[in-house]
Amino acid sequence: MQLRDYQEDAINAVRKSFASGSRAPVLVSPTGSGKTVMFCYIAEQAALKGNRILILVHRQELLDQTCKSLSMMNLRYAQIAAGRTYDPSVPIVVASVGTLVRRLDTIKKPDLLIVDEAHHAMAGSWKKIIDWVKPNRILGVTATPERLDGKGLKEVFDDLICGPEVSSLIERGFLSPVKYFCPPVQFNSKNLRITAGDYNKKDMAEELDKPAIVGDAVKHYRKVAHNQPAICFCVSLKAAHAVALEFQKEGYKWDVIDGTLTPEDRRDLVRKLGRGELHGLSSCEIVSEGFDLPVVSVAILLRPTASVSLHLQQIGRVLRAAPNKPHAIILDHVGNVGSMKDGEWTDKHGIAEEIRDWSLDGRKKKKGAPKPSGSGSQCPNCFAMHFQKTATCPLCGYTIEVKVREIQQVDGELVEIQQASYKKKHEQGSANTLDALIKIGTQRGYKNPYVWATHVMNGRKKKQEKRATGVVIGHE
Repeated sequence: MQLRDYQEDAINAVRKSFASGSRAPVLVSPTGSGKTVMFCYIAEQAALKGNRILILVHRQELLDQTCKSLSMMNLRYAQIAAGRTYDPSVPIVVASVGTLVRRLDTIKKPDLLIVDEAHHAMAGSWKKIIDWVKPNRILGVTATPERLDGKGLKEVFDDLICGPEVSSLIERGFLSPVKYFCPPVQFNSKNLRITAGDYNKKDMAEELDKPAIVGDAVKHYRKVAHNQPAICFCVSLKAAHAVALEFQKEGYKWDVIDGTLTPEDRRDLVRKLGRGELHGLSSCEIVSEGFDLPVVSVAILLRPTASVSLHLQQIGRVLRAAPNKPHAIILDHVGNVGSMKDGEWTDKHGIAEEIRDWSLDGRKKKKGAPKPSGSGSQCPNCFAMHFQKTATCPLCGYTIEVKVREIQQVDGELVEIQQASYKKKHEQGSANTLDALIKIGTQRGYKNPYVWATHVMNGRKKKQEKRATGVVIGHE
């Protein structure tokens, strides 16, 4: 299997991390960048040196995906999972978390544990397995190196290795370009409580159980992504069936995929979507991870989340490049990307291409409500977001009316105002003592000249202190 250059760079970075003394690095690489191929190659190289490798996964789809990659590399492997036969003589083992955690006393410790979707590493069964492996080496692999609640992974991992950025992979054709559509949000996230780092599921279900929201999703899919293969992320199984029914009423071939189905039934639905026998699938917490079907080009977001990690996992499902797939489409009906209010774009979790400042310490909590970034504009016709100011929507061609603020100007008046302003500023700047400033404040008729003068003097003092410490004013 031929590795891409950025995959080779990432693998070399992992080698250097272990060589420098790290016992548990975590490799960060975007969804669709080929993380499975990378860690399977690392497993092969470690096995050639006589090591035992255990690859830890948590879904049947991920187990099958890993086994497929190992088979393509002509590598022998064993499995620890329900209904699978385990061969202890094989150096590479792929294990399901749920099965392995019950068999730790019967399995020999690996020399290297590879943890796929490593943002789960702090969860109960995962942590028990990781603690069992220590002090032997551990490698985490994920697209989002933080827990769903935003907390970091430093309790398990000791080095952070950042792979390529999404924007770079799009530019090079390894991932698909993305178009974002953000129709006006029709639900209020302020009514949702936070439970275990994300919105309370019951609250979400109640807030989103509105025919208008589902109807809006069908309408916008028909408008901008008609008949394109899609995944719709829903808040509950009930909502997933309701969404599928609405799409079916409009003539679309739509089904539901969820954790209650057998692995074979889930695989069958995915195959039908890939073959064009279905237009879309409604999902309830089953394809946010491990869903590998490049042909799918549309992500419909009807599942709000307070988690950056879950948001990126969801939209990452449609980023993979594929033949005859010019771009991916994100239809965000719940404001996960962001929203437009009073003419200003306000980021929430942002777009996939945004550069993330990941840290093992986790995400810093933001105080107060999100502030408008002003970096985007939105077409009032198709609700497409574009992040460059333009008079014409690049997606639907609609001419966006630019409101120009009219300034009434009388000849000579502007010059007079400028001169008066300069004279006032110069007068204040020339007053070097508190008494001089108090005198100016009195002449100008300020209500409390002493308070104003003291405020000015204190401001000057702070600026002088910042200059003395090398802090550039305006860039603190």
